[in-house]
Parts: sequence; structure tokens; C-alpha cells
Amino acid sequence: MSDGAWSVRAGGIVLSIVLLGGCASGAASSASPPLVWPKPPDPPRIELVGQLATSADAGEKSSLFGRLFRRIIGKAPIPLVRPSAVFSDGRGRILVTDTGQQVVHVFDLNKKDYHQIFHLIGTARLIAPVGVAADDRGRIYVSDSTLNDIFLFDANGRLLGRIGQPGDYTRVAGIAVGPDGRLYAADVGGHKIVVYGPDGGKVMTIGKRGGGPGEFNFPSQVAVDRNGTIYVTDSLNFRIQLFDRQGKFLRMFGRLGTTIGTFSKPKGVAVDTEGDIYVVDGLYDVVQIFDQQGQLLLHVGGGGSVAGRFWLPTGIAIDQHNRIYVADTYNQRVQIFQLLSVSAEQ
Repeated sequence: MSDGAWSVRAGGIVLSIVLLGGCASGAASSASPPLVWPKPPDPPRIELVGQLATSADAGEKSSLFGRLFRRIIGKAPIPLVRPSAVFSDGRGRILVTDTGQQVVHVFDLNKKDYHQIFHLIGTARLIAPVGVAADDRGRIYVSDSTLNDIFLFDANGRLLGRIGQPGDYTRVAGIAVGPDGRLYAADVGGHKIVVYGPDGGKVMTIGKRGGGPGEFNFPSQVAVDRNGTIYVTDSLNFRIQLFDRQGKFLRMFGRLGTTIGTFSKPKGVAVDTEGDIYVVDGLYDVVQIFDQQGQLLLHVGGGGSVAGRFWLPTGIAIDQHNRIYVADTYNQRVQIFQLLSVSAEQ
């Protein structure tokens, strides 16, 4: 979609229908018109395809009697309370941090399985998990802003260790794993991005406090595209900054404003496979989509609690099939969208 061209990717849509078949609470009825953006007569580019709101949305099948029995014995579906960050591996596993439940919800739509990650050592547990990512080995990284630590778990949720040393970050926030296995952590309190290698060793830091190019004022979220370009939500400078793999500043866009196309409370950032940039704004209750030059292409959502609307959304993730996951925090759900296929000529 770079330079405004939205290309054909039909395969991802087929896969999303298969994976989201169990998300009965979020998928629209086949008799209902799909929720798409922009609205007709413009060609649709984004479609709402599902949501995750409780553990039942993993797709586990049970009879009516079974559901009633689970409720009677106190095993009703577990709800999302304050989802804040989300990650998808593109193979059916979706990770959601929940600061209300103090857990990471793990939905495996292929296996129709649900479990949680929360246990650390002894009686210690997560307190404020705000960031989540996974590498190509299936290992899971979780940042906790209250514990001010980044924890590494194996694919089954067993704690392997911590990332970083005391003093590496002042208050950790969002995290991302790059295509080379590097881990990028937003140090919101230290006004920098800390970068770790696949072995957990510190590689470099990017930025310092300020308002100039390459400087930050409370950076909160970070994303890395498949080419290794780094995208940072520079929250109180009200902009997105881009860096290359070596941490060299490339460009930035955005400013404080009161209209779509500007930022008021920028939160999560993500990039689709065409390089277009998605930014959650928690005050406007929208996801704004920009090209690589920072030109607004489209916005999705708006305030409200019905399907396709948001209430103080926070996190966003996009997988390799261009499925878009938005942590709709105060609506207590993750809404799932699909980038649709339209030709550049339309």
C-alpha cells in the first residue's frame, strides 16, 4: 500500500476465515453485511472479521450442558479485563497482555486451546504486563511496567529468565522482536529504545530526551518491520519516528492536533506487509493508517462499544497475513480486522 496503492492479498483472507471460525462472539452473522472501511461507494480496504473477549473465543467446542456445568462449578469462560498489548504469530497463536487480570492470555485458534502465563518464581507473578512479543522459536517476551522487567518464557509459558541488567531501563513499556531476533524495548521513563541481541545481550540504545529528530519524550511503543526498520511511538512529542537497523534516524511524522491525521494520545504502532503504518490513538478511539511518508490513507473505528468501535484502545499487532489485532482496552476485547484486496487501479 505504499504511496497509497493497496495491493491484492486474497490468501490472507481465506486463512483468517479458517482461523477465526471459533470466534463466535466476534464474527458477524453471514446474513449481516460486513463491517468495512471506508464505507461504500469506495472500495473496502479493511474488514472486521472477529474478536477475542473470553477464553471461549479460542474455539473450544462444548455442549450446552457442558457450558452450564462449567459455570456451575466456577469454570465459566475467563474474560479479558484490561487488554493492553497483543501479538500474533500468524499461525493461530495470539498473545494478549491483561493488566486487569495480571496475566498474558494465550489463544491458540488452531488447537482450540486457551491458557495463561502469569507465574514467575515461587509465589511471584506478573503485576502490570504491558508488552508482549514472540520470536521465531516460539519463545515469549513479556514486559511488566511495575516490576520494571522483561521476562522470557518458553513456548509453553515456563520462565526461562530475564532480559537486561539493572539500570538498562527506567520504566519499560512496549516491546517488539525484529526479523533478526533482536528485542526492542521502549524505555518510557528513560526516553530511549534499548536493543538486545537474540542471546539477551545489550546491543545498543537509541535516542535521548528531547524534541529533535531521534530524540524522545516518553516513547511508549515500538514495532519492527520485516526489513528491520524500527517504528517508535514518541508519545508526548505526538509523532512516530523511524530508524534503520543500526539505530540511525530516518524520518518522522505527526503532530499534536484535534483532527484525524494528527495525534492526541498515540499508543500502539504496527506495520503491514506493504509498509503502511498503523497508529492507535487512545483519545480519538481510532486506528489511523499512514504511508511511509506519513500521509494519511484511512482511519478505522471511532468511539463506542459496538463492533468496529473502540474505547481507549491501546495495543495493535499485524501478522504476515495482514490480519490486524487491536487491544480495545475498555471494551475488554481484542478486535480483529483483515486488510482486503483491492487493486492499485481502483
